[in-house]
Amino acid sequence: MKTNVAMINDLLRQIMINQQHSLQDTLTLNVGLTPQQTRTLNVIQQQPGIIQRELADIFHRRSASISNLLQILERDGYIERKIPADSGRSKQIFITDKGKNAIQGFDQYFDDVENRMVANLTEKEQGQLITLLGKVASAYSEESRPADA
Repeated sequence: MKTNVAMINDLLRQIMINQQHSLQDTLTLNVGLTPQQTRTLNVIQQQPGIIQRELADIFHRRSASISNLLQILERDGYIERKIPADSGRSKQIFITDKGKNAIQGFDQYFDDVENRMVANLTEKEQGQLITLLGKVASAYSEESRPADA
């Protein structure tokens, strides 16, 4: 028989997996891009001229992984890379009109997927869940970690 802790871990993991699958399905159907591609385009739109290393830092990914992602986005016309006049080392990345059109409604897709998670809960139940998950999350806060961690 599973312990409560094991059941909680299983449920949290299943929620995350279901959210990821739902988001993937929603984006593939509506946009034709992966969640990572969509998030990347969103960051590039918010930070025109960003460089690859900065994207790698934002997503906590290796530069090689970001490079492959950017090559696909550039090949498919969602972004363009430009070498600034004052520096030949780093290419700045800009979103194209095609990229802007692709992520139009981006926030709504994420909101729809997130809202499905609590669709079966009342406002009161959502508040209780927030309180309980806050308690769980606080177990991992800096203040509660042992000094030798």
